[in-house]
Amino acid sequence: MLSPRYLMILAVFILMPAEAFPDTILLKADTWCPYNCALDARQPGYTIEIAKRIFEKTGHKFKYEIAPWSRALKLVKEDDITAVVGVTRNEAPALIFPEQEFGISDIHFFKRKGFDWVFAGIGSLKTVRVGIMGDYEYGKELDEYFKKYRNTKKVQSIKSKEPLVLNIRKLLKDRIDVIPEDKAVFIYTASSMGVWDKIQDAGVDPINSKEALEESKLYIAFSPTNPKSKQYARLITDGIEQMRLSGELKEILAKYKLTDWREDYKDVIEKYEK
Repeated sequence: MLSPRYLMILAVFILMPAEAFPDTILLKADTWCPYNCALDARQPGYTIEIAKRIFEKTGHKFKYEIAPWSRALKLVKEDDITAVVGVTRNEAPALIFPEQEFGISDIHFFKRKGFDWVFAGIGSLKTVRVGIMGDYEYGKELDEYFKKYRNTKKVQSIKSKEPLVLNIRKLLKDRIDVIPEDKAVFIYTASSMGVWDKIQDAGVDPINSKEALEESKLYIAFSPTNPKSKQYARLITDGIEQMRLSGELKEILAKYKLTDWREDYKDVIEKYEK
């Protein structure tokens, strides 16, 4: 027969809120500032700051580490880590996604200053050497082109903890001609390297359909085999909504000289998000 003291301890254990037994949320990705930055950076990245606040407010511990993107995706699918950041639904459809995205990213094309080329659709890429990041997702049409010519002179793929830094170095050494990238990420990285004045924006692949808008939304997404992933995703959805209403989201974004992506892309969202 169980003693009254044992029954009391058992009752307390059962009735304790989940927050009394915090999980450690382990998130990995390669550096992609200002979304998520290097571990020794002055600021960790706005998605990291937001996620950290959300999880710590709900009693969990939060840990962020750097890994090559392809490895991070493999680890989260195998439940060796809790989540990845900066992923699209098309990129890893098996993951568990929150309803709220962490940003919207359209692809710009960057070239060396003085290089005579402007992006004018997929066909215009055939005349240049493009440097891409391994296992990144760029949108349906671009991905099809990159897959067709991957690891030829036309499309050179690289995998690294800092793939954009390496590609910018290749660009300035005339080993590639063009880099497709999120505008905020590219400017942040090139500026931190002190080379932005040597580079030009050569055009953008526009968001011109509902499908393109969905492909452009960036998320923190969770392991498909972790039984708590849906719970974590709900915390993110509710947390971002609350931070948007309270002004916390605006405050964090301002530190990175950014504004709310849903305001930046308001016209596109109103047109295609139905």
